[in-house]
Amino acid sequence: MTRRAVSFRYIEHDYWLKLRRSRYCGCRKWSTSGKEITDFSRGPHLVDLVKRAKDLGVYTIVTDYYDAIFSPAKLAADEYWDISWSDLDTLEIKCRQENINGITTGYSEMPLGCCIKLCERLRLPCYCTAEQLERTSDKILFKELCKKNGVPTVKQYESLEGVAEFPVIIKPVDRAGSIGVNIATNYEELCRAYDYAMEKSYSKNVIIEKYITGTKIDVYYEIREGVITLLTSDDVINAEKNGLERVVQSSWLFPSRYHDRIIREADPALRRMIRDLGINDGYIFISGFEDQGEFMFFEAGFRLCGGHIYKYLERKGMENNQDLFIWHALTGSTQKMPHAQKEINEKLKCVDINIYAKEGIITDISGMDKIASMEDCYFALTTGLVGQDCKDKNAILDKIAMYYFCHEDSERLQEDVEKAYTFMRVTDVSGKDMIYDRIDTSKIRGWWE
Repeated sequence: MTRRAVSFRYIEHDYWLKLRRSRYCGCRKWSTSGKEITDFSRGPHLVDLVKRAKDLGVYTIVTDYYDAIFSPAKLAADEYWDISWSDLDTLEIKCRQENINGITTGYSEMPLGCCIKLCERLRLPCYCTAEQLERTSDKILFKELCKKNGVPTVKQYESLEGVAEFPVIIKPVDRAGSIGVNIATNYEELCRAYDYAMEKSYSKNVIIEKYITGTKIDVYYEIREGVITLLTSDDVINAEKNGLERVVQSSWLFPSRYHDRIIREADPALRRMIRDLGINDGYIFISGFEDQGEFMFFEAGFRLCGGHIYKYLERKGMENNQDLFIWHALTGSTQKMPHAQKEINEKLKCVDINIYAKEGIITDISGMDKIASMEDCYFALTTGLVGQDCKDKNAILDKIAMYYFCHEDSERLQEDVEKAYTFMRVTDVSGKDMIYDRIDTSKIRGWWE
């Protein structure tokens, strides 16, 4: 079957004109192995990845088995298929028929595992191997990798009976996004949390760790042709209402106020670990804590992150890190991927706000259009739907929206978040406010001091 020609949009910047002339674009299709929508909150995340590929002149196809109304990336794509990303036999046949040139996925380990297998069948490139995915997504294997390379880790208990102090946090070893996570303050709660985590685990394996009360941090790296670059870091502000019942991250602040210490104290071992994984091209974020003057780490993601920080990175003077996934899927490397020609603005800060819902049925979501139009807003995404029945029985709540602001001045960022909070409304049938948490904005101004 002949390949379908792709016409390029006019692209102003020379950065992309160079890509336009590349032999890899202009007559290639790119199929994004879209996320299977298991709840309302996940569908919109792939939209920007699809739009980015289209802006590069790539014909895009999204595939999952959900109706397009629940899978917005389908509506953003040039074409979509109603085939589950886990139906590899059907997808293999369809990809061969349509002469697909590249396959990628974004924000979850399960679709990535299927993407790896499908790429192997079709002899197409994939930035991640099955071994790399297993070692980064399995929390126990990841901690073994950390220890091998001198990366400090959170204390772990090997069994229910081995827990000697509380509180502890219990997690499936193979789930992300706080799915299946609970905190226990006594043995009875531990047993219930263990059963729940086991239920949510794909591999039926659970990890028990000491509950750390310090600041959660994330460290982000890009690897291109074996060269490791520390992109940024962040600190997490958890919801004040969490107590020991929730794991709700209300905000991410970039860069971490510990960034210079991370470079001095943690970066060498983290780089050693990345090299041990054998990563040649990719993007990885590593999560941990700063607690009483020490860093310790507990999990990683070898995939795009849910913070959608690519626009912050662009604003900072770096490449849009979605490009790495697109280039590698089509060419098998990042060798010809352009480098940003801007000076890096190390003073630029970013406050990423997450909006979670209390229990109830959503009847109104409004204000996101006003937030998106604010001068310092570089990303705004609504993930909830009117009519959504939100629950509060588990550690993670329903995420309704997220947005972030970028500026050098922390006082300006504080004002941005305060204004955004006045715009955003999520209400139930009685008009009751359903927003679970709003951070104390006074923390923003002094966060990096």
